[in-house]
Amino acid sequence: MVRPAGAGFFLLFFFLVLPGPQKAFAVNPDDIIRLKEAGAGDRVIREIIRSRAVSRGLVSIREVVEMKAAGIGDGIIVTLLRYGSATGPELDREDAADRALGRDIRRSEAVLLYRQKEIDLLVGFLTRLISNPDVLKLVREGKISGDDYARIVKYLKQYARDEETLEYGDEGDINIDVRKTGE
Repeated sequence: MVRPAGAGFFLLFFFLVLPGPQKAFAVNPDDIIRLKEAGAGDRVIREIIRSRAVSRGLVSIREVVEMKAAGIGDGIIVTLLRYGSATGPELDREDAADRALGRDIRRSEAVLLYRQKEIDLLVGFLTRLISNPDVLKLVREGKISGDDYARIVKYLKQYARDEETLEYGDEGDINIDVRKTGE
């Protein structure tokens, strides 16, 4: 069988130029030897392997060798490897979490604002009801006693504050009898 002349070159290109299985690990034995020769301790080497710092692009073997040559201690290098720059996917997850938290905060603020407006409306309504001229006229005319009026005010204030009104009936009935005037 005769093969075209370019086919051998094409196969040779794939086997020699493209990365193969030998590049599967970011740190190879030669890198470990270079690190050891530069003075990196086992702790640094273990952290490089464990954190996949090289494959994640946090640091290169050359940079660790340069740091050791500059006299930087293993503890600082390990800290850099553990807490250094995050990868793109890690940042994306953090950004997504931040956006979700921001949405939750804005929703909670909107709910609180809405509830505050409800409370303000209720307090305004109850204030107008308590000081309503017709209700005050009933008190002046003796159709509602001062004590009963005080009970009404107390009940409405407790209601506005969403407090329990145990001294009143289950239905919130404050049992005040407004006497009818003679007709």
